[in-house]
Amino acid sequence: QQSGQHKLSITIHGQDIQGSPFDLSVVTQRDYTKLKYPVQTITGIKYFRYIAFSDNGDMFVTSESDHCIHVYDSSGKKKTTIGSMGSGELQFQSPHGIAISGDVVYVAECGGNRIHKLTTGGEFLGTFGQKGSDVGQFNGP
Repeated sequence: QQSGQHKLSITIHGQDIQGSPFDLSVVTQRDYTKLKYPVQTITGIKYFRYIAFSDNGDMFVTSESDHCIHVYDSSGKKKTTIGSMGSGELQFQSPHGIAISGDVVYVAECGGNRIHKLTTGGEFLGTFGQKGSDVGQFNGP
């Protein structure tokens, strides 16, 4: 891992997906070997899946059962919830994977076979993908 600005290209079956390559900011991470456990306790979420941290230390948690993203500040206080169940803008069907690059959040939606793109502030930027095995299609990303 090298700090700085990078380009991330995603290719499926030899073709770039829509919007690829993406700008990717890589920052030096914490030394997690020196942290005392638990680092953070998450309560009130029945089936959380994945966690990502923004540059300011906010923690984004995907919740499969709640069909949303819970956001906590660096002290562990809940800030907001992004999204709800559905297939529209900022609606999810079993969100799983999550990644953050700069101010952009990418969420892999397992049930809807889409990738969501939104800001760390919760603004909708777009989605791509659908169920299938062709270019730009997913089967439970």
